[in-house]
Amino acid sequence: MEGDRCDFCSEGRLRSQQVRENYRAGKGLVVIEKVPAYVCDKCGERYYDAGVAKQMRQLAKKGTRNKTKISFPSVRFQESKNSA
Repeated sequence: MEGDRCDFCSEGRLRSQQVRENYRAGKGLVVIEKVPAYVCDKCGERYYDAGVAKQMRQLAKKGTRNKTKISFPSVRFQESKNSA
């Protein structure tokens, strides 16, 4: 995959990187650090090998029981009355 053209934007090239993935698990959200991915250098689209995707699913299931917790602010989008 390294160097392949991005299927999403058709302009960029894929580069191997480690990324932080925010993965939904049921009603929760699990943050998985240092995930090996191929990232488009133009649009940022991410691609994962099948084994990596499978491991992320397994980690996300276990992650909801993880003792390490983080908190972050959450806001709700409301459309402005002035928007056209």
